[in-house]
Amino acid sequence: MGSIPPAYMASIILYFSFLALFLRYFLWKYYADCRYWRCKPKLTIADLEQTSSERRTSPPFISILIPARNEAEVIANTIDHMATLNYPANRYEIIVVTDAKELAAISRGELPPPSTQEIVVAKQREYKGRGGPAIRQVAVPYDFDGRLHGDQTGHEVPSTKARALNYGLQFVDERTVLCGFYDAESHPDPDVLLHVAYSWLVSGGRVRLWQGPVFQVRNFYQLGPITKVAALYQAIAHEWYLPNLMRRLPFIGGTNFFAEHRLLKDIGGFDPQAFTEDLEIGVRAFLESSAWPEYLPCCSTEQTPATISAFFRQRLRWASGHLQVVEKFRRTLQYPEKRRRLMVVRLFIKGQGEWTLYQSAVFVPFLLAPIAANQPAGLNSVPLWLIIMLRASTIVYLGFTFYLFFRYNPYMDRQQGCLGMGDKVLALAQLFFLPVASFFFPLPYSTAMVLRLLHREPQAWIKTPRTRESTFAPQPMYSRRR
Repeated sequence: MGSIPPAYMASIILYFSFLALFLRYFLWKYYADCRYWRCKPKLTIADLEQTSSERRTSPPFISILIPARNEAEVIANTIDHMATLNYPANRYEIIVVTDAKELAAISRGELPPPSTQEIVVAKQREYKGRGGPAIRQVAVPYDFDGRLHGDQTGHEVPSTKARALNYGLQFVDERTVLCGFYDAESHPDPDVLLHVAYSWLVSGGRVRLWQGPVFQVRNFYQLGPITKVAALYQAIAHEWYLPNLMRRLPFIGGTNFFAEHRLLKDIGGFDPQAFTEDLEIGVRAFLESSAWPEYLPCCSTEQTPATISAFFRQRLRWASGHLQVVEKFRRTLQYPEKRRRLMVVRLFIKGQGEWTLYQSAVFVPFLLAPIAANQPAGLNSVPLWLIIMLRASTIVYLGFTFYLFFRYNPYMDRQQGCLGMGDKVLALAQLFFLPVASFFFPLPYSTAMVLRLLHREPQAWIKTPRTRESTFAPQPMYSRRR
């Protein structure tokens, strides 16, 4: 047997290099399990009240803010879920931040009724007198400038999530110590408030930011093949990779995160111009107040965009926002130089650097195919054991993807559409689209870099569409041992 041709050898080295990158998942799992999931305490309201008593204080009052523009299809379920969280009902409130523009759009016939506001008001009536948390609704005026404690300009201002949150922060209860932020379709772990309050108490207020994982798999059976695979890998990244990422970056994900109210006021709230107001505020909180987020091992389930185009637009906004944050802090000189440069470098590595690496990785199969077609004789030089390993690695990727399906199946909405065995078999069959999906995953991020170079990056914040859900019913999935 002759020597392996250089082209084959280079391709094989690349292939196994990226296999090694994949195997990092299990290193991340080990760290996440040991540091967070296995040592997650089992808390009750009695435990929290005892801890508060030992520190001669009360459980912190928490305000949950939910930006909800054009969210009539999902907001009722979300309110139902939030109203049943395990926490003293008189120590938290739910504030749904709607948008006055929605009512105007309905009156013009651009949107079908009912409005998000009407559904929230109906829920307020439903829960009145039950002894649950206060449920409030505030509507952002069409001309609100978007800044914390900002003004009304007299002319229409574009709607963004950060603008809505800054407006909502002006209406939190005067007792508020911690603020929680969730998307309009979020269903967090019922014990999440217990855990964030406990963390704040035992740290003596030193921890001021928390970020929990988000499993965007609840509408899994309503997704296409590519977005199905994307939903699974996003979930495992938040469960295993995010705790490791947060050792290097003050990462905030925009939902299932909490912040000390005083911290938000000190740093001036959210940046209404940022596409990724979450990442921006995480970095700014560190630069201005040395606040670093703590990983919170309490998941929240959400939706993944159902169509490829919606998925692409969402990820393109995330990537463009990341680039925007890098550029903002590269140019902003008001922060300590060493700290600012460190953040910019780490943002670049975790952004443009890794995006380029992952986009390159998906070209390896395309590189191997023409080589094999043009030099079939070269295959005789490749040892049999190496060919077997190459083929086995493909089985590893597919096997891991199927493992993810069964791991996150309890978090999926199986009531929608009265799923039968055929639906489940079809969903499993669609996971074989993994090779196509893996090529597509880095594409929005690569596109964002190209658009940035051409000065044609997105200029407006784009809302992610939702899918209709079944009626809310509490599920025991969050109590599953991880």
